[in-house]
Amino acid sequence: MYAIVIGASDEAIYAIRQAQNYGMKVLAFDGNKDAEGLKYADEAYVVDIRDPKKIYEVIDKIDIPANDMIVLPVPIGRYLISTGAFNEHYGLVGAKKDTTEICTDKWLFHETLNKLGLRNINCSLIKAGKKEYTPKDLPVILKPRYGAGSRQVLKITNQEEWKKSLHKMPYDEDFIVEDAIEGQEYGIDGIVIKGLFHLILVRKKLITSPPYRQCVGYISINYNENVELLNHIEHFLSDLVAAIKLDNGIIHADIIYDESELFVVEMSARPSGHRLHDIFVPMVTGIDMISEFINYVQNGHVSFDIKKTNKIYMIRYFDMESKINTVPPKEYLIEKYSLLKYECNLVPGESRKIRDGHSLMGRGFFILEGESESEVCEVANNVLHEYM
Repeated sequence: MYAIVIGASDEAIYAIRQAQNYGMKVLAFDGNKDAEGLKYADEAYVVDIRDPKKIYEVIDKIDIPANDMIVLPVPIGRYLISTGAFNEHYGLVGAKKDTTEICTDKWLFHETLNKLGLRNINCSLIKAGKKEYTPKDLPVILKPRYGAGSRQVLKITNQEEWKKSLHKMPYDEDFIVEDAIEGQEYGIDGIVIKGLFHLILVRKKLITSPPYRQCVGYISINYNENVELLNHIEHFLSDLVAAIKLDNGIIHADIIYDESELFVVEMSARPSGHRLHDIFVPMVTGIDMISEFINYVQNGHVSFDIKKTNKIYMIRYFDMESKINTVPPKEYLIEKYSLLKYECNLVPGESRKIRDGHSLMGRGFFILEGESESEVCEVANNVLHEYM
């Protein structure tokens, strides 16, 4: 069987390797000739993935039958729509064109769910080049209509901030402005099989202070102590999955929980990035969603026997904005703090403002476990102070 990868960034490498472990031949497509995932594929093609017809041409020339193909779910932004178009064109298992368009267009996403009573807030579209809009009430969230990784997502609390932020927006890009919903934000990982949503992991998000809304870490919640919340989230996401018409595929979402009410920030029919789907989710839950999706396509079988532990896990990114004075040895940190996983690309003397995923993710991360949220937070802060 052939495994097709559309968008071969470094975050696609895990899925490529998993497919190869299943005996698949991987064909990877990306418009960037230096895309890291291309190096790991059996065959690499540099094509403009914004145009799915360019990918069809390659597939049709090789003459691969549709029943011998799968599109691997990988983290990708706007051009998830090419994956949807590909699945629809060849009749493959996975998210289709309409679903991926809803997931990658924040305005369409809001309009679709709002009409069904699943996203009840004020939301307005600011067309490219139009900067005379003034919100009636503050605070609001300002974000690009298309985009991922919290790029240019701002929480604006006063009119002076609004005026400054509005004039910093790219002139050639659509933006949306919506009510800022208060509450604890969570990241959700799940998988949909035959229209049925399976909740895999709920992660509490650690987010920077306004105006930027960048997640700098995630903490797993205790399954045994949060049964009611987990059931509420699973039912809520089941309604959302039905609304975007996803029959089969991996999904991740950002939601806000406040006083028993759930609000969806956004969701997408693809795995979560930021070393979550490939490292953190399998480590915490024992479930590898990529493998389960491949297994379902190949054999029609899945297994969701989640490891429900009382341990609390955290993945923390290096979000320090002050100067990096030193980078301690890896072995020292792992032994002193009992780190489960550690990757670091920091350089002594560097400093960086954290504005979006791009400014954060290349720095590295570490994973640890503990008996409580307060414990893992304290240990994580101690680790970060080692660099200052």
